[in-house]
Amino acid sequence: MTLASLSVALRSAPPRALAACASLAAAFLALALLVAVGATRAVDLAVTSAFQSIASYPIDVAVNAHTLVGQLPVTLTASVVVALVAQRRLGGYAWIGPLLILATGAIELVFKYVAAHPGPPKELIRAFGNPLGLPSEWKPPYAFPSGHMARITFLSITLAALFPTRAAFGLAAVAIALSLFARVYIGDHWISDSLGGVALGASVAFAAVAWMRATARR
Repeated sequence: MTLASLSVALRSAPPRALAACASLAAAFLALALLVAVGATRAVDLAVTSAFQSIASYPIDVAVNAHTLVGQLPVTLTASVVVALVAQRRLGGYAWIGPLLILATGAIELVFKYVAAHPGPPKELIRAFGNPLGLPSEWKPPYAFPSGHMARITFLSITLAALFPTRAAFGLAAVAIALSLFARVYIGDHWISDSLGGVALGASVAFAAVAWMRATARR
């Protein structure tokens, strides 16, 4: 594919996917601003308290197991698998779309250094450990947005778009909702961090969907 043909193809990107990408990016930036000025603190604490009010050992085990699902090595491997599925189903340059998950990581790192929003204190953390996680000395200083949520949201939407049925998008919504509960319940992130991750992951996912549909083999 030449640069000219790629430009023509991208002009045919689905307007709805592009509109969703732009709207979610705007929502992410608005939430980042609220977080940076401390406007979400009361809601963050209230939601965490509400989620942890049903705390039990079985839930602790489940959400700690869920932590593995969103870890970077797992999600990057999953994105390669989704890229192979995209190539098989759509052809062309659609395989590049799922690899845009890397963009969520780049944006996440920028905001985790500039949006001054510490994560929950130790007394609210219900994690058993940090399997497959980065060493503490490599971690950014702040918690917004949730990388777990960004990656899981991205993969859920991108995979659903490859099998565009109500059931697929319903399962994607359930996966995102359960992941959001898990991140807040475990004390890994505040609700604002998690929603920021959802907005970021969804925005990039719709960009990936637009790319896949525009560059698929006709």
